[in-house]
Amino acid sequence: MSDFQPYFTNDGSVGLYSQDFDDIYHSASGALTEAYEKFIYPINWEVLLNHDDIKILDICYGIGYNTKSFFNYIFENKKKLVNLKKNIKKNNLNNSNWYGAIYTNNNLVDNPQIYNDTIHTDNIYNKITVTAIDNDEILFGLSPFIKTGVKNFKNNSDILDKHDINKYLNHRNKKIPKINDLINFQILSKIAQNSPEILQNPLILSILNNNEYNRYFKSDFKGLLKHILTNRPNSKKLLNLHNIYYRYLSYSYKRGLKRYKIQDFDFSIKIDDARNVVKDDKNLYNLIFLDAFTPSKCPCLWTYEFFKCLYKIMEQDGMLFTYSSAAQIRSAMIEAGFEIGNIYNERLNKFQGTIAVKNKALINHPISEADLGLLKTRAGIFYRDENLTAQNEAIIAAHKTEVDNSHRISSSQYLKARRKNEL
Repeated sequence: MSDFQPYFTNDGSVGLYSQDFDDIYHSASGALTEAYEKFIYPINWEVLLNHDDIKILDICYGIGYNTKSFFNYIFENKKKLVNLKKNIKKNNLNNSNWYGAIYTNNNLVDNPQIYNDTIHTDNIYNKITVTAIDNDEILFGLSPFIKTGVKNFKNNSDILDKHDINKYLNHRNKKIPKINDLINFQILSKIAQNSPEILQNPLILSILNNNEYNRYFKSDFKGLLKHILTNRPNSKKLLNLHNIYYRYLSYSYKRGLKRYKIQDFDFSIKIDDARNVVKDDKNLYNLIFLDAFTPSKCPCLWTYEFFKCLYKIMEQDGMLFTYSSAAQIRSAMIEAGFEIGNIYNERLNKFQGTIAVKNKALINHPISEADLGLLKTRAGIFYRDENLTAQNEAIIAAHKTEVDNSHRISSSQYLKARRKNEL
């Protein structure tokens, strides 16, 4: 990324413009808001908390809003999440259900000591593994330094239904929280440990030291970077990063650093075409965040073949989230084997985006009959990339040819016919 063009979105968080795609990375209405509402709030936490170790695949990481928001959500809701996890484990030990049967050892109930050790924990997860993919090394290097926050974001208030686990946790009645500095520190330290060469990239250092961009970066983190580079990022001196960071923290943040324990957090950076990564990946993921550029400009990450790869590397109770609800994208997901549903935005009172799963029981908002019918029109003809190597231009051209030669009804004809039948 040779041209760094940041801007502030309406919720006070930083967005980026891509000159290559002539498009914005983030919603102008709020980059951080979009991350929470399309990738974090829709998570079925009852399922996710049933695991002790989880793996997350963040496709098109950018400056990291989706991953940061996930960890920030845990930070903001740790007490509730811990209590919910205890209740879930207790229920699993006492009841036979579709996920309890998988994760429960019946002998635990007969052994009170093991039983108590199993459900009484202050840890949400033993290990969280994040695989972050982006072909832009510059964004990876800049991501921990970006300011994130809100100005005057307000939300509509609803009465919480405590029987709905997601509403009980939330949050939707509050303003979107600023990403805690401790999250950015965790990511910065992981980059320094696992990919120190990124922080030594001259272009990254040039951008961070450019006065034009000062308002977009946290100055104390830039000071921390100087210490990291002085202490050689690939050396054991990184173990002292926490002590260095204390010089830049207020007393409240120091207390926060002690109580903010993710346990084992593994952050793996893949600077590559996402297609190359997923087709050879042997992991099984609990969460997949698909946040690629719009399909009409970057179809290579929205093809039927790409979704087939994602299906293979998803856990049986895994969840894929994306902002796109386009007919050709949903059609490709279904063809690849996924069950799909809508993502409901309570603040806007409308559906936004798509959830794709293997287990249909995880769908809270099914696709309407009208939208399913739309998938059978020309609008539902999906992109193809048989060898996962085609250029975007070639994928678009082949798709246009297939649509032009199709005998399917057009989407406008389909919608007109539906309206006529409804009269």
